Amino acid sequence: MGKAKGIYLIADGLGDRPIAELNGLTPLEYANTPTMDLLCKEGMTGLVHPYRPGCRVGTDWGHICLFGYNPDEHYTGRGAVEAYSAGLEMKKGDVAFRGNLGTVDDDLVVIDRRAGRIKDKEDIKALIEAVDGYEVDGCTFKILSLTEHRVAVVMSGEDLDWHIVDTDPGTACEGSKMICPIQENNYQKSAEALWKFQLHVKEVWDKHPVNIEREKKGLHKANFIITRGAAAAMVLPPIESIFPKVKVSVIAGDETITGIGKMCNFDYATDESFTGGFDTNYLGKAQKVLDELENHDLVIVHIKGTDLCGHDNEPLKKAKIVEQIDAMFTYWLTKIDKDNTYLALAADHSTPCHVRDHSADPVPAFLWGPNVRVDECTSCGERAIAKGIINGYTGAQFMSTIMDYLGHTKKYGA
Repeated sequence: MGKAKGIYLIADGLGDRPIAELNGLTPLEYANTPTMDLLCKEGMTGLVHPYRPGCRVGTDWGHICLFGYNPDEHYTGRGAVEAYSAGLEMKKGDVAFRGNLGTVDDDLVVIDRRAGRIKDKEDIKALIEAVDGYEVDGCTFKILSLTEHRVAVVMSGEDLDWHIVDTDPGTACEGSKMICPIQENNYQKSAEALWKFQLHVKEVWDKHPVNIEREKKGLHKANFIITRGAAAAMVLPPIESIFPKVKVSVIAGDETITGIGKMCNFDYATDESFTGGFDTNYLGKAQKVLDELENHDLVIVHIKGTDLCGHDNEPLKKAKIVEQIDAMFTYWLTKIDKDNTYLALAADHSTPCHVRDHSADPVPAFLWGPNVRVDECTSCGERAIAKGIINGYTGAQFMSTIMDYLGHTKKYGA
């Protein structure tokens, strides 16, 4: 028998709450998931706290936890993750932001935080080129595109401070006026420069040919960069310093996830059909996992659609995506060496549909494979899984459990 292998699927925002229109079930409970039900029945299960009980986390924080790290020791902010994901190098003293291409009116009231989920790469490229490299008050702004409407922004200059509040009002507050950034201390230079940059973007993009065409088509203009997650530079230790001799690959269409993976010294794989959206290639991802498994001990694959449905309050659509995930597990079960391969599921956070945001609810998780401690769970759903033996684990503890079955944990003491 060869070395043990593992496949770990992270379903972004998977966890949910009972929904009346689904007969009081969650999307996971409502979905038809015969393979995931089987894996839960034959595996170890539980509701896992990505970070710790009662704490809401972002996608970045949640994934850092699921990858086995303590964000308290390393995390500076989402902006640094986005910059790394986009390939923007940060120098000491730079400030990075996570950004959305959004739609605001002339009074800076937010119409759409995602500009209709703009995704045309050439349009986005043209908009960015029109404002990239802008200089104001001794600061230079560099912008790079991420997935769909998402961008990374890095501000460089002298004596900058990264404690800048978000300008993003949040999904629930669309229709509110844009928040003018202020410093969390009394040092205003960085915040003032950011606001001048944002107003410059609006002035240029309002009359840009891309937006003129979008208006003709009845689409929202992308005429503002809404920022959040200001951060200084961030460094994560390589994964093999935590789990000896392990080789990990991550597969995702969302650059944030591959970016965090690169920070952890994971290999990564993607494809144009892996979109990080509703239209991602599920079967293609499942096949790519097996390709990567040839030369890696653990392959992590990320699915974003479950989170998007939660933010958009689309429980039926979320259930359908869960069924696509079940089909991926079905495919793997027909291809893997069952005597030597482990299958795992978790989520970086819950995104309940009626909340339309991340919540502190723990996330459903299971680990299936040879010689795991089987518990009494018989189906894959939040309430059934709560009976499992890994119930109450943290995300990092769940990763350590996976790594222990794969043979890559440290022994403490003699």
